[in-house]
Order: sequence, then C-alpha cells, then structure tokens
Amino acid sequence: MADFMESFWLYGEDGSMHRAHISQDRVDTTGLEGPTPGLKTARLQDGTHLEFVDENTFRNAVTGELLSRKAKERKKTV
Repeated sequence: MADFMESFWLYGEDGSMHRAHISQDRVDTTGLEGPTPGLKTARLQDGTHLEFVDENTFRNAVTGELLSRKAKERKKTV
C-alpha cells in the first residue's frame, strides 16, 4: 500500500508548471518493528510516471522532458 508523501510544482523547460506527487510504499516486516519504507514513486497529477534524476529534477517517462523544482530564469532583453 502506498502512503501519500509529498506534492509540489515542477517547471518544464519552456516554463510550464506541472503538479507532481511522490508516494512511498510500506513494506510489511512482520515480526520486526513494523512496516518499513519501500520504493518511492513520482507521478504528475494526470498519472504520468516521472523518473528521478536527482532530488530536484525529474524526467517525464512519456516525453523525455526534464522537469525541475526550480523555475528557469528567463534572460532579460534590453
């Protein structure tokens, strides 16, 4: 069974915003000290699977686009 863990915004390469959810399974370790944390899963709000690149970067498994917790700074034109 997966437990809800975290929800946050990710930013696409074009500046688009995407809602992401991280969940983590619990592993039943009967006879020990109770359930232990299992694998983490990352998905967009529409259910699209995300691959972990690092703690701030994810790859959309369908499109290959890199999504980041930090918005890219836009270059100012004068």
